[in-house]
Amino acid sequence: MSKSSFPWHARPGLAGGIDKDGTRAAELLGLGFGSVEFGTVAVGPRAGAELAALRARLAALPARAPGATAIGIGLGQPADAAPRTLAACWLAGLYGAWDAADYLSFNLSARACAPLLAPARLALVEAAVASARAGLPRRVPLALKFRLGGANEAPPAIALAAAAAGFDLLTAVLPDHPGRLLRLRALNGLVPAGPTLVAVGGIRHAADVADVRRAGAAGVQVHRVFAESGAACLPQLLSDGGQ
Repeated sequence: MSKSSFPWHARPGLAGGIDKDGTRAAELLGLGFGSVEFGTVAVGPRAGAELAALRARLAALPARAPGATAIGIGLGQPADAAPRTLAACWLAGLYGAWDAADYLSFNLSARACAPLLAPARLALVEAAVASARAGLPRRVPLALKFRLGGANEAPPAIALAAAAAGFDLLTAVLPDHPGRLLRLRALNGLVPAGPTLVAVGGIRHAADVADVRRAGAAGVQVHRVFAESGAACLPQLLSDGGQ
């Protein structure tokens, strides 16, 4: 298991992509998941309208009770943004969303993000974001979402850079091959006292939840099973030890 976790990881969470703009926020937050991640929202010096609309919808919700479903916001670059603007985009997301969520997720899991994945560049960006976070009125947990990669690939350098920069969570999109749990376990071994690991991808049943937790994930997120079955998927994720 990861060395640390957050309270909302006791139950499966909803991954980003289910509700990108917050129009279903009241519904999704009431279903009983540990967390709901909204977005991914494009942010940047000239792209803040989507985030502003999401923040307004979240602000209009009734006050949440202690222990309620956690709110995450997924942040990404505009499709036409140049790689050199990554730091500006992420900082704009940090300053624009820190007070609206329980954690912020910087999403590099899309295949279109490949040009952004140079470890040297990302290490500087992640360090800048973590440093800027220190000046905010409260500490907001930071997550990096990335593809864990294939069986023969080296561990993602971007994840290790995020851990070194002080990110609190690593959200690993699991590959679709039999060695995925071995890769997750290996990543956990590289950050034994660092960020909390969260696994997403191919998780459909309580047995899947148990498997990824044994491999080192403190939390799990689901997407496709919810898109297919709605809230009916939650009991099958929680039964037989999935809690």
